[in-house]
Amino acid sequence: MLSVPALASTVSLEYSGFHDRLKLVKKGDFPQTELTFSVPMTPGCTIVKGEITTDSKRFPLTITDDQRLFVPFDDDLKLARALVNIETDGDASRCGLSLQVRERVPRAQYSGEALAELKSEMDSLQASLQGFPMKYFARESDGIRFEFSQEGKLATLDGSEKLLQKEFIVTTEELARITQLGFSEAPLIVSPWYSQSK
Repeated sequence: MLSVPALASTVSLEYSGFHDRLKLVKKGDFPQTELTFSVPMTPGCTIVKGEITTDSKRFPLTITDDQRLFVPFDDDLKLARALVNIETDGDASRCGLSLQVRERVPRAQYSGEALAELKSEMDSLQASLQGFPMKYFARESDGIRFEFSQEGKLATLDGSEKLLQKEFIVTTEELARITQLGFSEAPLIVSPWYSQSK
């Protein structure tokens, strides 16, 4: 049983906002990518409890150890004006909600063509999430980020081996030259990468 700290508080978010974004993924052509929601693991933002509520019903919200929220896609919840309630161990109103485009099932081996297709699909999904008129100015990613559970994994890039830290980034320029990329273990997360210098 969880003990709730005295400073714990709950923030309630409209389910319709989640639904609208999930609908873009459902109706689009994005077989390799998905949209995930999470609360960053910062002080005061550790999730104590989560649930989805309507005027008459309550549903548990599945939350992973890394605070990813598994929000269902359900038209009935939108019609019922459901709320997504998140309780944290501090002031929940100071905690952000992150949206991330990711590869659905990360792989240990990629061809150059597969990487190019994946980047293109992730960029398309990211662009579709931009509201009008910003979707016409949506910036493409600067590459792909591969995140691992721990250091010490190996990457094999066109036959050349490299020992990895917890992440490995392949820039757009490098993607144009790669024919084969492999890892000693499939990454945990594969997502678009944006350079901070732009």
